[in-house]
Amino acid sequence: MDEAVTTPPTFKRSFSERIYCVEFSPYEWSQHLICIALAKEIVVGTVRFQDEDDAVEDMAYSPIRTFHHDARPHAIAWSPETSLSIVPKILTFCVAGSDFKIRLYNSNLNDVNMFEILEGHKDYMNAISYEPEGELLASVSDDHTCKLWAVKENQKCVSTFYLTSPGTSVCWHNEESGKLLVAEKNGLIRMYNVRSHQAIMSLDSGVVPLTAADWGPNPLKVASIAAGELLLWDVSRPSRPLDERTLHVEGGLTVKISHANENLVSSIGWPDNLLKVVNLKSKVVVLCGKVKLIGGMTWHYIYIYIYIYTYTILSMN
Repeated sequence: MDEAVTTPPTFKRSFSERIYCVEFSPYEWSQHLICIALAKEIVVGTVRFQDEDDAVEDMAYSPIRTFHHDARPHAIAWSPETSLSIVPKILTFCVAGSDFKIRLYNSNLNDVNMFEILEGHKDYMNAISYEPEGELLASVSDDHTCKLWAVKENQKCVSTFYLTSPGTSVCWHNEESGKLLVAEKNGLIRMYNVRSHQAIMSLDSGVVPLTAADWGPNPLKVASIAAGELLLWDVSRPSRPLDERTLHVEGGLTVKISHANENLVSSIGWPDNLLKVVNLKSKVVVLCGKVKLIGGMTWHYIYIYIYIYTYTILSMN
């Protein structure tokens, strides 16, 4: 595909307010749920596609609950405990705000609608992520720390990893409990064992600033975006990147590996706020789309759809 040719969105839904973050649930049992963060509200809804429901034309979005939020949202994370298929229903997620606080929301979509505040960071948070078991929440901040929170016990910070620069991304290993990836702006990516509080591996992009990293569904693959360069590592051979290419000549913002296809990596960068999707196997850009504003980017759990800020959806089909 010629990178100069941009792809129009497959679906589009407009909101009356600016969207700051958007996040699909990354779990099979709650894959239809999406969290859309506005300036003072968090809207939780469901998204279904024609492929899974013949009654749906193209795409059906249905809001199910709106929660108040006191500060501008910076990041969203879904709890693995969330499920609408059980009784009572469980809806649990966290939002990191511009006031350096994390709000933990819990609802049964009936008589329980509450949130608790996690405090401890001294600067803006750039990413938050739930442990696959749902016991811990990890957060990284411009205050040069990664914090772990016991979200099911006392909602307190139980551990702090001190970084050498602002933390930009945090991801948990999806198969081995207690392994955590933390990316820093200075180009360092470290894997920690949170039980022993030790770094067990480190990667160095050699390029700054590193703005985002992601640990894919295949835990051997790590992708990062640094100064507009996409770097891919095989963590079983971490000495140097498997692949390295410039995607955004004026710098990149974020990067995500598809849940449905580990060979698809998406990134957004400058100029022109371009979204690019690279097929790591064929090594070509298979999609290029332009967005007006950048707030977030999230892949659907099973379908090859990407949601980006202003709730624009681009399809790989």
